[in-house]
Amino acid sequence: MVIFRTLLYTLFISLFAVSAQAQVKKDTIPAAVKRPSTTSFKSPSAKDTTSPKAKSAKDSAALKAGPLANKIEDSIYLSNGGIRLGLDISRFTLLYFQPYRKDVTVQADVRLGQKIYGAIETGWNSTSHSTDTTYSYKGSGIYSTIGIDYDFMKKKETTEQNMLYAGIRYGFARNTYEVSHFIMTNDYWHTTIEGNYPKTTITAHWIELVFGLRVEAAKNLFLGWGIREKIMLHSSAEDSHPPIVIPGFGSGTKRSQFDMTYTVSYMIPLYKVKVHVPRDGKK
Repeated sequence: MVIFRTLLYTLFISLFAVSAQAQVKKDTIPAAVKRPSTTSFKSPSAKDTTSPKAKSAKDSAALKAGPLANKIEDSIYLSNGGIRLGLDISRFTLLYFQPYRKDVTVQADVRLGQKIYGAIETGWNSTSHSTDTTYSYKGSGIYSTIGIDYDFMKKKETTEQNMLYAGIRYGFARNTYEVSHFIMTNDYWHTTIEGNYPKTTITAHWIELVFGLRVEAAKNLFLGWGIREKIMLHSSAEDSHPPIVIPGFGSGTKRSQFDMTYTVSYMIPLYKVKVHVPRDGKK
C-alpha cells in the first residue's frame, strides 16, 4: 500500500508541475509580441512608445518579473513528536518453538529531530528446561538496550509518520541460573556421574545492528517489523556451564545471534518537531 500510494502522489505532483509551468509561460509573454488591435488609433502628436528601445525595456522587465513572482521558497512545517510505546508480540510465538522459555519485551522510542529517533528496550526472560530425570535447569533475568534510529523514508505528506529505519543498539543483561541436578552416563566404561551446578549470576554485553519498518495503521497506532544482528562483546558465563538463554540476546553458547521482531505500538503526541523542506522538495 505504501508503494502504491507513493506512485499516486508522484503522478499527481508531476501533473500539477506541468500545469503550473504552462500557466507561468502564458503569464510571462511580453506585451510587445501580442498582436495589436486593428481598431487602435494614434494621434500624430502623441509620443511613440513603441520604439525599439521602449519595447526592449518593457520585454526585459516582463521577463525579470516572471521568475521572481514564481520563486519557490524553502519551507518549514511542524510534525508530531512524542513517546511511542510498543510490545514485541513475536516473543510470545517463541513458546511454540521453545516451550521451555517465556519472554516479555517492551519497546519505546522518542523523536529527537527530523530523521533521528532515540530508542530503548527492556525485557524479562524465564527459562525452565528438563529432560526426564537426567537434567534440570532453571534461569531468569532481565535486559535493556539503548540506541538510535535513522529514518530513510521520504515523506509525501506533512503529517506522515511511517518509518523505514536503520539503527544501532547497546545491550546489557543480568541473568541468574542453576542446574539442580544432572546425570551423565558412559556406556563404554559403564559409569554414571551425578552432580549439580550451583546458582550463578552472570552479566553480558552486546551490540545490535537493526533494520526495520513502521507503518501507521490507524491514528497514532503503529505496526512494525525489524531484523537484528546481535554481536556479543563480553559474557561472564563459564564456557563449561553456559546458560541456555541470555535475556535479550538468545542462546548462551553463541557469539552472534540473528533475530526478528514484530511490534504493535502507540505514540503519545507531546510536542512538535520542525521539519525543513528544501526548494527541490527533498525531505
